[in-house]
Amino acid sequence: MLASDRNSIINHLDLAWSHLGESSGDLDLPDPISFADTAANWKTYRSRVVRMIEHDDYQPDTVDVVDLPKDRLMVRPLTRLQLNHRLIYDAAVLAVAPVVGKAMSDAVWSSRWWGRKRRVLAPTWSWMQMQRAVRRFHKQKPDWHMARTDVTSFYEHIEVDALVDDLNTLSAPKWAVEILNGFLHALNTLNNVSGIPQGPDTSGILANLYLRQVDLEIQRLGFTHFRYSDDIIVFGSDWIQLREVILRINRILRSRNLILSSSKTRIVDSKDVLAELEDMEKDAINYGIRKNSPDALKELKLFFDRTISKRPPSARDLKFSLTQLRRADSPYAVSWLLRNFGEIPHLAREVLAYLGRFQETDPRISYAVANYLTDQHLAIYSYAQQHILIYLINHRIVDASTQKAAWDILVDRNVDGFVREFAARYIGLHPASGDDSRLRLQFMNEDNLRVRRALLVACHESGGATKDYLSKISKSHSSLRLTADYLKSDPETIPTPQLKDWT
Repeated sequence: MLASDRNSIINHLDLAWSHLGESSGDLDLPDPISFADTAANWKTYRSRVVRMIEHDDYQPDTVDVVDLPKDRLMVRPLTRLQLNHRLIYDAAVLAVAPVVGKAMSDAVWSSRWWGRKRRVLAPTWSWMQMQRAVRRFHKQKPDWHMARTDVTSFYEHIEVDALVDDLNTLSAPKWAVEILNGFLHALNTLNNVSGIPQGPDTSGILANLYLRQVDLEIQRLGFTHFRYSDDIIVFGSDWIQLREVILRINRILRSRNLILSSSKTRIVDSKDVLAELEDMEKDAINYGIRKNSPDALKELKLFFDRTISKRPPSARDLKFSLTQLRRADSPYAVSWLLRNFGEIPHLAREVLAYLGRFQETDPRISYAVANYLTDQHLAIYSYAQQHILIYLINHRIVDASTQKAAWDILVDRNVDGFVREFAARYIGLHPASGDDSRLRLQFMNEDNLRVRRALLVACHESGGATKDYLSKISKSHSSLRLTADYLKSDPETIPTPQLKDWT
């Protein structure tokens, strides 16, 4: 490896580390101690990761694929990589991001590279900016029709070889392309994963590049379009010509192992375009709430009422309502959420972030959230259970029933590991008599490495892990050495992830 490549790798690993925790995927599946053990030993950890790359030992042999709920019925696969593999993947993508960004048409709004700050632009901001740009264009061409489409299971059907060819065409840094080639092929061959990983926001950069030929073809045909990842909008004055554009897009996608979603492909008549672009009302409410307008709060409450009157309610509209109501410091939605949380488990993060705002002033909330941990409607949704445990931890809600429920989750190996990690932390922070020794026994018999790490932290927090015990763990378990050494330093506070909204 050239010295310049090594320096670039170190630089981009630092950049990847600085990004960690800011992406939506990490908010969905946060680390139980917010990587505090890694932060305390970052330079040492980074050196190990560099050695992995130098010895060509960075292919992910096992990954967790988590079913993240899209609604009550359907899920999308979220790839949860080990931290070292995640950092290697992110570093390689961030290294190619500048050349990919320069190759992208201005029509592409998703995952754009901000060179001055060396960041990917925030997804919510980018989405809203595109929506405003679409509406401005429609005002300029009110008689034009709008074609709209997207790709079925986009990330899962991206072909690695074609993606690598695209990167080589752009003369992307060789070391980064080599890593991505080996990493993605191993991810697809050795794991139950296809395409590129869903979860890391950096994947959006590669996804943008994969559809570049679509952008070039639409522009060659002389049409104006807007694209956010695989969500494509094209404007034109003639219905037949727009249909031809859709057919051309479909041909390019077929050559890349992709197909258009038939249920989401349509040509909207000019008179119906404004109704299709439904976010105009949201923009007005958002502006009014920011300006503390009393009329805006009234409109927001009406918007929320219309949203929950539909079955099922729109996830996007409900997220928007909760974000704005929280910003307006209004508990208007609390009662409805306490009655209906079991119907919207896929919105657990947003619901609990909102309820947390009124935790101190509404005594119903603590009782209700504690009961959610054993609610049969929510027990089948691991994602919801995880965020309930985070809520209980952050708000220090403790009683015998929640402690028992947490133990039931922890000892049940049929429960997803990412839920069991937080059950361990909850017990460690709020141990009952004898839980310190019980946690140590659970630690010794645990096979899942991520859960073992959480259990080690729980043993320390419950008083069941002395410095001598941690020293033994550090010497005998290389995979837990970083965590054991961190705990031996007696950190004043071990962080817990906070429930955040990403809307």
